[in-house]
Amino acid sequence: MPTSYSRRGVLAGATAVGVTAAASRVPASVQATPDEPPDPVGDDLESFVDDAIDSALQAHNVSGAVVSVVHDGAVALERGYGETSFDGRAVTPDETPVHTGSVSKAATYTAAMRLIDDDAIDPDADVNQYLESVSVPETFDEPITLSHLATHTAGFEPRMRNDTVENPDDRQPLAESVGTHQPSRLRPPGEVMGYTNYAPALTGQVIADVADIRFADYVDDAIFDPLGMDRTTFDVIPSHVDDETREGIRRDLQFHSNVEPASGMWSTGSDMAQFLLAHLEGGATDTGRMLSEDAATTMHKQSFAPHEELERMAFGLFVRTRDDIRLLYHGGGGMGYHSQFLFIPELDLGLFVSFQGAAPELAVSEFEDEFLERYVPTTDTELTPDGQPHRADELEGSYRAFMTHELTTYEKTLFSGTSPGVDIWIDDDGTLVVDGSNQSRWVELEPLVFRRVDGQATIVFHETDGEITDFTSDSTVWTYTRISWYDDLYTQVGLGLGSALVVLSGVLGWPLAAAVRRVRGEGASPTDSSTPHRARLIAGGAGALLVGVVIALFALEIVLSVLGRGSLMTAPPSGLSLAFTVPMLAAIATVVAAGYAVQAWRESYWGVAGRIHYTAVVLALAVLCWVFRYWNLMGLPV
Repeated sequence: MPTSYSRRGVLAGATAVGVTAAASRVPASVQATPDEPPDPVGDDLESFVDDAIDSALQAHNVSGAVVSVVHDGAVALERGYGETSFDGRAVTPDETPVHTGSVSKAATYTAAMRLIDDDAIDPDADVNQYLESVSVPETFDEPITLSHLATHTAGFEPRMRNDTVENPDDRQPLAESVGTHQPSRLRPPGEVMGYTNYAPALTGQVIADVADIRFADYVDDAIFDPLGMDRTTFDVIPSHVDDETREGIRRDLQFHSNVEPASGMWSTGSDMAQFLLAHLEGGATDTGRMLSEDAATTMHKQSFAPHEELERMAFGLFVRTRDDIRLLYHGGGGMGYHSQFLFIPELDLGLFVSFQGAAPELAVSEFEDEFLERYVPTTDTELTPDGQPHRADELEGSYRAFMTHELTTYEKTLFSGTSPGVDIWIDDDGTLVVDGSNQSRWVELEPLVFRRVDGQATIVFHETDGEITDFTSDSTVWTYTRISWYDDLYTQVGLGLGSALVVLSGVLGWPLAAAVRRVRGEGASPTDSSTPHRARLIAGGAGALLVGVVIALFALEIVLSVLGRGSLMTAPPSGLSLAFTVPMLAAIATVVAAGYAVQAWRESYWGVAGRIHYTAVVLALAVLCWVFRYWNLMGLPV
């Protein structure tokens, strides 16, 4: 086993290579080689982790944490902090159950690699030839392969329906889960990256069908048992916990995974240390072997890179670099917990950290940053642009994750709300500015390729038929596509609210005006009957249908929440699609109302002001119908 001294030498050498490479590619930079990092074993590691975790517990309202660090083929640290959120007991690395969330995907794809290792699956063959209980639609000529599933390049739209259940007893068998609400294929496989839970869930079903046993049983036999990971499981609640902990998990965990290969794994800090060691030590630990050395090496190799400057995915693991040192990782979390699994083969160093509490994701992110800054420091680099970038005007615009932009279901409202997009422009000094949830600045390395000014992230723009259409970055899990002005989220909200107000002026204003006339004893207006009356009745009815369905959906969401029955996004009631026929009826009524608007001007209904108002209401109805259609809230029942 290499000594810690040799690892520090590797780090220093790699850093020097990174400095030279960066200096040769960028127009101008200021660089400083980092100090030699401390060895991540012994008292320094313990005191650093203790201080960092204690600080996080106080700063982020988190109740507990577990940390495991492995280095040079051995466990360097396993430690628990605070108490659990579900039973109030002290967190221990070997006993406390930890929900890993999407870190589950790392185990799922390790199991898939085991089948590849055993020549049971060809990773480049159509997955349909292995699936028995479900099939993938042949939307495009190119088939989806296991390699596409492992790199999130299968082209599926994201899906939230059926991914979670509130009651753990409601979890479906995997075959039923992946066969219900199958997501559409938006793009041909292998073209763009789009993170979903469906791809690893489908991978789990491939594993189950090929192995001819339950997915969870295969992973136990092939991965967990050989490594002695006795307290790691894909059970909805770990079987080894006592009744108090079991009831606490039932009570406090708001959502349970219904797609266990994607997000259903429970583990402990000690077990995850063994999983890290197996990945770092050629597929095995002193306890047993999960993969051959060749398979472990293959799993860690580049599997998807949209550009030579941007390595993004290994087999089932994300990749990023600090200078020229590769980090393989996967994070995961949900309401009340967040975990990170990360290892660095070049340094024989691995980290698993998990927090429970109110803001666990922020706590994990800050701890990970501090850990990497200390033990994998980067070159202190500040890149500066050398004039305006190539095709600067064509780069500017608004972009949104392609999967949310092209969604075909009503879930578009949720995904677009949580991923609203970014604006890109070129600053006066030639820096490319990306403005989203936060703002970052980038410098051109070569046409359409940009490096963040600190040298630690890359953006690559892509073109289709000579036009710049999208970009990929190693700081996102989706490819972002250019959007039009009307796709902007704020524009959509403005159109929806503005048109709704105009529509309501007719829905409420017309009957109110008629009621006022009756109260005053003025009698009916000459246009309160016959054709003009029907015109207003139809337009008002269309508006009432559109506004009413929105109110009804909000009310249904509240009722589901109060009853503990999930939500419209996670567990929609059967027959929900019937609600989306209501806007279709409103659209038909709007077409009829448009005909009446023309007739109103020809036959001089109401007076000029009345005709203008009626026309405005009809136009607003048309806009509102378009907004409903844009967000996939209009359609036939399915």
